[in-house]
Amino acid sequence: MFLRAELLRCGKALRTVAPALEHENEDVKEQAHLAATAQFFYALGLLYTRGIIIPPEVPGASSRAEEPSPVTACEVFGEALERFAREQGVGRGIGRELGELSEKARLCFRALAPESDQLERVRDENTRLGNRKKVVNA
Repeated sequence: MFLRAELLRCGKALRTVAPALEHENEDVKEQAHLAATAQFFYALGLLYTRGIIIPPEVPGASSRAEEPSPVTACEVFGEALERFAREQGVGRGIGRELGELSEKARLCFRALAPESDQLERVRDENTRLGNRKKVVNA
């Protein structure tokens, strides 16, 4: 019962804070981003306690061109969380809901952390440069 209530609360919180992600005031936008990120990771932690792990990427997942705005991504993930919590409560088909929840979570993560791809590319480049230095110094 606690898990269901908390997932519903997280879903509502994400939907509520989402519009502020595009606010004109930078401070409001930053606070909304922090709040959405906190709710997102709290929801993932709650799901993890039930053995539900959402991988960062899955082959065949949507491409960058199809990704929604941060506002839409948070709202849609919030809705999916609420639907998942309600469906689990009545014991309906978890497979379809879990697949949808996973996809919406990945979209939300990429919307909240758009620089994660950039960081990954920098990390890969640094690894390649480090390997070149080892070869040159050998």
